[in-house]
Amino acid sequence: MKWKPLFAVLLGLLMVGIAMAETSRPMIKPTESNNTLDIKLPPASLGKTMYFYGGDAVKALTELEHNNMTLRIVLNYELSRITFLGVYENPDGRVYYYIVEGPAKKEAALRDFIKNARHFSQRPTFREASMLGRTRNWTDIGAITWKKASIGTTMEMGVTAEFSYVSTTSGMMYYLVEIYQVAKPKRHDIAVDEMVVDVSVPAEIPLSKIWISKWLPQMDGGPKRYYSYTSQISVDGNTLGYSASASTSEDTNDGITFRWKVKSREIGRDVEFIHYDFVKKIRNGRLSRPAYGMILDANPSVILVSTQNNARLSFEAQAKFNIANRMIVPTDALKFEVEVNPDGVRER
Repeated sequence: MKWKPLFAVLLGLLMVGIAMAETSRPMIKPTESNNTLDIKLPPASLGKTMYFYGGDAVKALTELEHNNMTLRIVLNYELSRITFLGVYENPDGRVYYYIVEGPAKKEAALRDFIKNARHFSQRPTFREASMLGRTRNWTDIGAITWKKASIGTTMEMGVTAEFSYVSTTSGMMYYLVEIYQVAKPKRHDIAVDEMVVDVSVPAEIPLSKIWISKWLPQMDGGPKRYYSYTSQISVDGNTLGYSASASTSEDTNDGITFRWKVKSREIGRDVEFIHYDFVKKIRNGRLSRPAYGMILDANPSVILVSTQNNARLSFEAQAKFNIANRMIVPTDALKFEVEVNPDGVRER
């Protein structure tokens, strides 16, 4: 993935991917309970790779909470349904988690994790952004992919959150959080009806310490056959600038249209992104509502400001599926909380 002075974020209906990094005090050893799996882990020179399955996944995640990592899962929610945990730590100190809740085949989960870990290992540590005539580097911290399988494995929903930061002369930290929410029907008579992801500062943290400053998209919209926005991020002294422009087009490859809504119960505390009314254009200009069998992905983003070095952010996501146009079935809510600590990221 390339980073340019204009940092572009694409909001659309895409496939999902992503990645993570290394702890300074490793407490858990890599494990492979089934030696017959023909899957090669990334070489040790690219970092440390660990994975855990079944009951071991919950135990490992509990133990990792005590490690000093650049990204740390805060264990505020029920973990009993977690069936797979993959952790990749690269030599720069950046971290990638891959977590699955619900029914999961070990080999499929491991292959997906290794693919994402290899992709993450190739990500640049720094992302350049235009800073009012000078260049400033946003530093990549890591990422988390959290998937949830349900309803007899016929539906899957997941969230990937990527984190990077930049500091100011005042000591405040700005965190860019890019979110990829994916909903995946696994039968041709199932369609995505709605995707919701809520991003919030935990209630116990005062808004004077950490707050959500900006987000995209910023307003309700749709239907569009194609929607994209380009965001420009700049920092001058203690001031953060963030602007966006949108464009639409009738020419698309997938023929998908959709609507979106953005809500906030308390400005600075939370923002909720809702994507819904997915429609696919079929032959002779006819429309298929719902869009059966289509894997859909939404890509909102937020900027978090913290007066201290570390920050915490909570995620809650859910998807609804249309079953043969006879019933709407929601997934259970996917919830996790993350503490971000950039101290462990090292420059090569």
